[in-house]
Amino acid sequence: LTVSHDHTTKVWSADSGKCLHTLGCHECAIKAAEFSPDGTLVVTACADGNSCIWCADSGKLVYTLRGHEGPVQSAAFSPNGKSAVTLSDDLTAKIWQVESGQCLYTLHGHVRNLLSAIFSPDGQFVLTASADRTAKMWCADSGECLRTLEGHGGQIWSAVCSPDSFLVLTAAEDRSAKIWIAESGECLHTLVGHGGRVWRAAFSPDMLLVLTASLDHTARIWSTDSGECLHALVGHEDSVSSAVFSPDGSLALTASDDKSARLWNTASGMCLHMLEGHADCVSSAVFS
Repeated sequence: LTVSHDHTTKVWSADSGKCLHTLGCHECAIKAAEFSPDGTLVVTACADGNSCIWCADSGKLVYTLRGHEGPVQSAAFSPNGKSAVTLSDDLTAKIWQVESGQCLYTLHGHVRNLLSAIFSPDGQFVLTASADRTAKMWCADSGECLRTLEGHGGQIWSAVCSPDSFLVLTAAEDRSAKIWIAESGECLHTLVGHGGRVWRAAFSPDMLLVLTASLDHTARIWSTDSGECLHALVGHEDSVSSAVFSPDGSLALTASDDKSARLWNTASGMCLHMLEGHADCVSSAVFS
C-alpha cells in the first residue's frame, strides 16, 4: 500500500510487484493510508477534509467519511477493524463505525493541532497527542476523555501504547520522552538525554525497552523499568525521523534525513548495516 502526492493510493501485490488497484477520488493530496487488521479494507486520509474506506480486493469506494472541517492528517483502524479514528487540523479526532461509515464520536478538548491519534492495542481507548503539550486518552465506547497527560514542556509529536495497553509513551519537542501508567495517568519516568526534539518513541515487543528518535542525529535505547539510557545509537549525520524495533526486539531500524537507514543490535547498540541508496531524506523505515 503506497500513498502519493498525485492524489492516489495504490494497492500492490507483494508476490508480483504489480499494481492491483488505484484508489483515487480525493481532490487533494492523500496524507495517509492503512489496511484494516484483516486486510480486507483500506482507509485513506486526505487534505480535502474527508477520509475514505475502500475494498482492498476490488478497489471500490465503500464509504466517504465526511464531517471534519479541516485537512485530515491520519486515519487508523481499531484492533478489531470495526472502528476507525481520524485526526484533523480542525483540532478534533473522530471515531467512526466502519460498517456504516457513521461518525460515532467527535473528540473535542485539544486547543492546538493534533499530531497523532491511535487506538490502544486492546481497543479500549483512543490516544491523541497534540501541539498543546498534552496527550489525551478517550474511551472508545463513549468518546469521553478519560485522562489528560500533562508535564511536557513542548508539543507532543507522538504517543503510543505498550503492547498490553498498560503504559503510554510520549515523545516531545522538549527533548524528552515520558512513560506513563495508562490507568492512572501517573508519569513513571522522564527519559532525558537527547540534545534535540524527540520525534518518535516505541516500546519493544516484550516492553522491556524503549526506543527514541531525535533531531540530535541519534536514537537511544532505554530501560522501561528504570528509565536509564542503555545505548546511544550514534552514526547518522542528520535528524533521525523514525526508529522501530524488529518483531523479536533484537534489532532496531532507524531512518534519517541523511538519506540513509541503519540497522542496529539492541543488546550492544552496535550498527550492523547502513542502508544507502535514497536520493533524499528517509522519513520512515519498517520491518516486514
